[in-house]
Amino acid sequence: MSQWWQTLSNVSQIFWCIAIAASVFQLLMFVGSMFIGHDFDHSPHGGDGNSSEGLKLLSIRAITAFLVGFGWAGALFLGNGTLLPTATILAILCGCIFMGIIFVMMRALVSLKADGTMDYANAIGQTGHVYVTIPARRSGQGQVEIMIQGRLATILAITDYSQPLPPRSPVMVNGVEGKTLLIVSPQF
Repeated sequence: MSQWWQTLSNVSQIFWCIAIAASVFQLLMFVGSMFIGHDFDHSPHGGDGNSSEGLKLLSIRAITAFLVGFGWAGALFLGNGTLLPTATILAILCGCIFMGIIFVMMRALVSLKADGTMDYANAIGQTGHVYVTIPARRSGQGQVEIMIQGRLATILAITDYSQPLPPRSPVMVNGVEGKTLLIVSPQF
């Protein structure tokens, strides 16, 4: 291997060093993402992590992808006898293509991220059961158990009904007051 390395020109050695170092770093980022859960493109101190506006074309992943494409393409083109200016232009082009592919893939992955926030408006029209007595005519709050967004939740509720709704009574959600208070009516 030492003999092979000595036969390479200085420029070829630079391309090979970039290719190998960037590939190793890319592999480490992959391992870090998959097994450790570290995200190399987002600061632990900034943003909520839920939007794609933090995803930039010049992120660590995209720059590393550029270097991988640039290094390997440059090494391969020079190794096949391409002149240095042409090999460099083609290596830059390949690096930009790699960077673009990673950028598009990361945007697609970020768009798949689910928001686990419960939207109480999704409960309208659903039926559930009273968990804690709901006083009559909005004179106080009780609680209902209801399936919302695929999970059973206990949520504060009020009613316009003239009688209190005792525990285990079936109810239907008619609306939402504010953001988290359900308006229910008895289900007969």
